[in-house]
Amino acid sequence: MLFEIICNMDFKETLLAIIEDNRLEMLMPSREYSESELVYMRGYNQALEDMLEDYDDELYTINHSKYTFSLN
Repeated sequence: MLFEIICNMDFKETLLAIIEDNRLEMLMPSREYSESELVYMRGYNQALEDMLEDYDDELYTINHSKYTFSLN
């Protein structure tokens, strides 16, 4: 169980770091990007944010079902 939590947090932390790096690159580009590259980058970042949202939703559902207690 602890291993699952550690792996999940590593994944989430990595995903958050990638999203932040991409945001910074779009705000302060390290080089000049073409319009198609910028469109791709925005789409890629949105996909990562959607992935994070889905991950959080699924993790809540999994943890809620694991730790929901019943007196019956």
